[in-house]
Amino acid sequence: MTLLTAMLAAVAASTAAAGNLDVPNALQIADGPALIPDAQLRRAISPAGFWGGTYTTSTNEHVTIYISDSYPQDQAVGQRWANFLASLLHGSEISQVAIYLAPPAQVSQLCGGQDILGCYGENQLIGPGEDQPGITAESVIAHEYGHHIAAHRSNPPWPAVDWGTKRWASYINVCRRTRAHELFPGAETSLIYKFNPGEVFAETYRVLNEQRLGLPITPWLVVDESLQPDTRALQLVQEDVTSPWTSNHTTTLRGTFARRGSSVRTFKVSTPYDGTLATSLRAASGERLRINVHTQTICGARTATLRVTRTAGAGAFSLVVSLP
Repeated sequence: MTLLTAMLAAVAASTAAAGNLDVPNALQIADGPALIPDAQLRRAISPAGFWGGTYTTSTNEHVTIYISDSYPQDQAVGQRWANFLASLLHGSEISQVAIYLAPPAQVSQLCGGQDILGCYGENQLIGPGEDQPGITAESVIAHEYGHHIAAHRSNPPWPAVDWGTKRWASYINVCRRTRAHELFPGAETSLIYKFNPGEVFAETYRVLNEQRLGLPITPWLVVDESLQPDTRALQLVQEDVTSPWTSNHTTTLRGTFARRGSSVRTFKVSTPYDGTLATSLRAASGERLRINVHTQTICGARTATLRVTRTAGAGAFSLVVSLP
């Protein structure tokens, strides 16, 4: 028996007095606490001490659900949890996650902190298998699944799991507000947890699922009130889930320098998303040019000014711009 297996067995034994395994109800994702203290899962978890496996959902997708041996085995409830997960807004990342449901005390031990409600890391999500006073298991799982979505989205040069997804993070100005020390990506300490954009994204995702179910939007308590999503923020999260941003696109700007006349051409380009802008110049034979920007981090600015200067020669040129 490995050390991890022994640890999991000991944890399972210590939680033998678990409550009843919750039968999930999507309508309960709105019933969450004022704070969802969660953490990043620091080590891989083994299925030893858990039952369940891979279920085929009502949407014909495959979801892996493991349930602590502290709960009596009931494959029908495992199937209900798989269907609950598939009812949340999701993409292809759903087939890559393993959900571990356990009694609250076991969750805290596996996640590495007292009173931790859930944790996520490396495609493994640990959450409660039962409701607690004022806290439904569904609300915690929906929040944590938001982290899984972000972990499978691209937002270079930043990790989306900490900064949020590309369109949403650009809209709420995560980069600019981080530079201004208003937001703190990756923060898990209680004082600045509510200003962690990774947590804001996960909670916005949970609220989006509330909205899709036609539920009254619950008070915004998990993260700072100033970060409460408006309609546009929720729309962008939906886009980032169902139609993820994947990579920069390029646009080509063209111009000509005559032998007589101005030696400077200025272009303005729209930069709707934060990220990395890069340029490359193609000059005519004998023409020498320089550009004011080779690479630049777009951080809150929604236009960029590019200036091409001729230093010798004349002729047509093209400026290729890579934009997020």
